[in-house]
Amino acid sequence: MALKLNLGQINSAAKGNNELRETLTGVYNELQSVYQQIGAGPIQKVDASAVAFSGPPAASQLTVRGANGQFAVSIALPQAAGGSSAPKNPTNTPIYHEVSSSPAPNFTAGVTTYPVSTNTSYTIPNPGATLYWRLRSSYDQKTWNSHSVLPGGAISAGKQSSAATENNVALNQSNFATVDSIADGAAATVRIYGSGGVGTSWSRIVGESSQAIPAGTILNVAYGRDAYVIWDGAQYQLKSSLTETFADSWVPVGKVSVIANGGGLVLPEIKAVVVSGSIVAYQIVSAGNDLTAPPLLTISDSTGTGATATAVVESGSVVQVVPGNAGSGYSSSPVVTPSGGVSGGAAGGGGTTGSNGGRLYANV
Repeated sequence: MALKLNLGQINSAAKGNNELRETLTGVYNELQSVYQQIGAGPIQKVDASAVAFSGPPAASQLTVRGANGQFAVSIALPQAAGGSSAPKNPTNTPIYHEVSSSPAPNFTAGVTTYPVSTNTSYTIPNPGATLYWRLRSSYDQKTWNSHSVLPGGAISAGKQSSAATENNVALNQSNFATVDSIADGAAATVRIYGSGGVGTSWSRIVGESSQAIPAGTILNVAYGRDAYVIWDGAQYQLKSSLTETFADSWVPVGKVSVIANGGGLVLPEIKAVVVSGSIVAYQIVSAGNDLTAPPLLTISDSTGTGATATAVVESGSVVQVVPGNAGSGYSSSPVVTPSGGVSGGAAGGGGTTGSNGGRLYANV
């Protein structure tokens, strides 16, 4: 039986008790407000006996559209699909639907049957697929009507476009590495390092996780070369094309335009001054040009050891060589070899820290 409540019943139950009547009236008014908001009424008796089905429901109408790598499936129930003459399903009994697809028009091979559901619309991702579709329905998931094949032939999902793909944090990668090149005698050296400067590790961010990767160098690189840098887990390598960097276990680091030694940076020529086996001064034979950092000075000799020196650069040229340790045992002609001196011209290479903007390679 129905659970009903009205003001007459409240007055009768109160029996002259004004406080009880006001309380019950407040409850009544609140219930009416709730009923209006949720579109429901008082609780009705529910017949617990199972509904007897004499057969399956009338056919529903299946619609499938493909775009951006996915299929949009929609189902119109028989009362909506068949117009005014269709069964109205007056008891609002749920109708279960089983959708299936196949690359074969007669559904003799590759049939995929999707989970049975009372839903009338859903999306199935399947980029690049072209499939035939069919539908059958049931009241009790035991007695089904006949499959109705989607008219019009196969439907293509199409390729997934970048415009249809939302940003996915788990797939984004940023490499906070600096990749540059320096002159190093007959060839260049490519350097990879972090925000702390040459020799410091850098961070790779993938989604919400991070990885520290050690700094490194690639020696004997031809001047004027454009290349991509990868970390293979043990060492750095240069690759000529971006596609060569996509091996599963490799980390693409950046792109570098190796400095052109002829038209840009020119390293200085330095001569050591030796007194009693020690280097006491340095003569600048040629100051070099287009230097944006002091070159490293390496001193080699057949007998002497221990000498150090530092170059000072102004306006792209070496203006002074400051002696450090004088060393000992040097002959009269030690060799001073400059290397490095990063070029700042158009031929210079390397992206700034984090300049790749979330892409897989540096934006240089």
